[in-house]
Amino acid sequence: MITMVLNREQLIDHLDNTHTGQGSADVDTRIAADPETSQEWKQLRLAVDAVEQAALYEKVSTVRAEWLAHRPETASVSAVQPGGAVVRSISRLALRAAAVVLVIGASTAIYKYTVTSSSGMYSSYYTSYDLNTSRGATTAQDDMEEAYKARNWSGVDDAFKKKKVKNNKSYFLEGMADMEAKKYDEAIGMFQQVIAANNLAGSDYFEDESEFYLAMAWLARNDVKEAMPLLDKIKADKTHLYHDVVVRMSSLDLRIAAYKDLK
Repeated sequence: MITMVLNREQLIDHLDNTHTGQGSADVDTRIAADPETSQEWKQLRLAVDAVEQAALYEKVSTVRAEWLAHRPETASVSAVQPGGAVVRSISRLALRAAAVVLVIGASTAIYKYTVTSSSGMYSSYYTSYDLNTSRGATTAQDDMEEAYKARNWSGVDDAFKKKKVKNNKSYFLEGMADMEAKKYDEAIGMFQQVIAANNLAGSDYFEDESEFYLAMAWLARNDVKEAMPLLDKIKADKTHLYHDVVVRMSSLDLRIAAYKDLK
């Protein structure tokens, strides 16, 4: 019997259902049956825990601040036991202990939540495209390729505009020049053009490169929701040129970034 692997959206739906007490035992079984899905499930739960702890920390900090503002200079005494032992206010001590425990327990999650962002993930995983060693390098270089190898991004743009006949390689290199110049909207259009052309022609010329760098451009614009379908596609395809890079990306960081983008 073949068990269908759950995708990220199905896992997120199951996570939401689990939090509302409507989780499915069948889905739990399917998660446990696949090691990669099980790992993804654990990372998603950690991400949600981090977000929830962040919100809880804010509440605890507010309560603790109010308590500190109203506490007396000396500890109050609720009662005196026989023999002179002092019984302090249990509620006050409990509140203080709870605040300390929650602050310590949430500190790591708060830091993770604070520093994680789509653009931060872009900075961590983006690498320039090397035309010398990557697919598409040729012995006969045209003006556009020469400008790209020289990292002359404006020269790449000029050569692209002068080209009478443009192919996927031309659009891709123009997109990469836009990426390097931090013109992410323009880069997105170029990569989408490559993917659209391949869909019409039934080819894959510069498809893998365009998919990966399109995802990177979305992350650079803090649009993780647009990047996620591409990253999921790459991650699921072990033959993809950038599969290993995407596998190394933290699902926890992506989940936190997605949550923050929705706020």
